[in-house]
Amino acid sequence: MKKIISILLCAALICCIFAGCSSNKKKDYIAKEYSDTVLIIGYTEDAEPFIKAGKDGNAEGFIPELWKTIFDDVKGDLKQYRFEKIEKGYMLEDDGGFFDKDKKEYSAGLLMGAVVKNDGTFNEDYSFTEPIITNRIIAVTKTGGNIKSYADFKGARAVVTNDTAKAALDKNAAVRSALAKVDEGVEINKALELLDGGKADVVITDEFSFNPLENKDNYTVLEQELDSVEYVIACAKYSGWKDSINEAIRELKSEDYGDGDGFTPIVEKYFGYNASYFNYETDSEK
Repeated sequence: MKKIISILLCAALICCIFAGCSSNKKKDYIAKEYSDTVLIIGYTEDAEPFIKAGKDGNAEGFIPELWKTIFDDVKGDLKQYRFEKIEKGYMLEDDGGFFDKDKKEYSAGLLMGAVVKNDGTFNEDYSFTEPIITNRIIAVTKTGGNIKSYADFKGARAVVTNDTAKAALDKNAAVRSALAKVDEGVEINKALELLDGGKADVVITDEFSFNPLENKDNYTVLEQELDSVEYVIACAKYSGWKDSINEAIRELKSEDYGDGDGFTPIVEKYFGYNASYFNYETDSEK
């Protein structure tokens, strides 16, 4: 009986030791991940190809790869960064939620992902970079067809692929009123089939859906888009982040730095074509 009790006590002691180690490891991990040298980057939801939650809490996609590429150029005294999935409506510098072992709170310093400029009160709430990715809403015709410009829309039959395209067309009332027929909510491949078969004269869509590089041989995109959706990186209001990020991306894109344009290949890798019209100039250059 004494031996049994002794064995049980030893087992309990071992369990306590390992539990203590586990607890300490957890505290060390938290202290390391949330500290003055670690930048917290928030994103509100998975939005491929911009960003998605990968394995072990790591983020994947265009934004994480871009940030990994430019981090050394913008980090200052920071040593590390990590992405945190946060709730919609999170306000940089106002909302918290990240704590270290001493209960010190850390707010996300940047908001990345599919962050849209000109959305709600966004422009009032944040400072933000130049548009990094732009999704243009466009009019597509069959190459060699009769429609060469928006002036040729009178009496034409149009198909509209999604809500983004519909909102852009509705915003351009003169363009819409010239059309004889408008069919809405037509999936892009079906819309192009109708165009090919002569059952439609023009497709109103967005570049993300259409992919102009993939379809350049058979279709013509009319000059001047109907509208555009611009995606940026949001920074705490009046912070210096936006300027340093703009400069880092400009250098990454420039042929005059490093090994040439390292930005466009990252864009094309995730979007299938060059979905960026990024053009940053310093105040002295404007």
